Amino acid sequence: MIILAIILVRSNCKIAYKVTLNGDVVGYVTDKDKFTCTITNKVLNQDNENIEVIVLNEIPKYSLAIINKNKKTDEESIISILKLKADVTYKLYAITLAGEDKAYVNTLEEAKEKVSELTEKYGKNSESEFGVREVYTENIFEYKNMKYATATKLSRDLDNEEKSKEQAEKNQKAIQVAKAEENTNASYVNGVCFSIAPVSGRISSRYGANESIRNHTHKGLDIAASNGTPIKAAADGVVTYAAYSGGYGYLVKISHGNGVESYYGHCSKLYVTAGQTVKAGDTIAAVGSTGNSTGNHLHFEIRLNGTQVNPQNYLYN
Repeated sequence: MIILAIILVRSNCKIAYKVTLNGDVVGYVTDKDKFTCTITNKVLNQDNENIEVIVLNEIPKYSLAIINKNKKTDEESIISILKLKADVTYKLYAITLAGEDKAYVNTLEEAKEKVSELTEKYGKNSESEFGVREVYTENIFEYKNMKYATATKLSRDLDNEEKSKEQAEKNQKAIQVAKAEENTNASYVNGVCFSIAPVSGRISSRYGANESIRNHTHKGLDIAASNGTPIKAAADGVVTYAAYSGGYGYLVKISHGNGVESYYGHCSKLYVTAGQTVKAGDTIAAVGSTGNSTGNHLHFEIRLNGTQVNPQNYLYN
């Protein structure tokens, strides 16, 4: 040994241990016993509370070697290689909702505490129960995703869901209120709902009026409006006529069923054709002064079984 030591000193060499994994040289270490302890501390006993077990499938083998005195040994790089080759099983506790994993925590105690908090805060608004289950994985990427899915993030998501539900309920209530208000302004003619005033404007001639421009009482309602003003269907129905008709000028007739019809006369333009189905509020024509007319207005009639009735009993009242 003395002679060997003298030879090593004179040849500028030193003794080390060659480390092999599966027959491949991965580096050199100075002290194999000390390095074995390092493997235990840094590879098999990693400081991570989520690690359930670590299995080192490839055990390092050592053999004496003589290396250059100035060559550094490879303890750190070998440890890194062993960490990569080790099979690590991670354990977490999943917080479940309706049997589906929603968040992950480190301990059973923490999981039970979070489930209790979540149940108290959100349980009354949920049809499903919160629960706990153990989760194991050997996939490092899956483990990292689990660590990202925290209970805090779950609470934030549930808060957002509740806010969305509350907003949806508010919107639904607003729609219901709007419909209720709309129905309040609606009137029915023999079961047909008239909910839309065809045009907005000044009433220039009422039903039953006696005027010099005609030799009979007025059988409709005249609403003065600018030329081209859109005329809307007062109720759902089917267009039965859309053409020029003598004193009416351009005329649209709509049948609403149950013997109920509406007439829209003196139009400047027609936007519908006979046979077309329309909804209340659909634009069917434009205000004009065609036919027997002295100015731009809509002549509006409601007929029941062929007889004109006063539109103001249902609209413009």
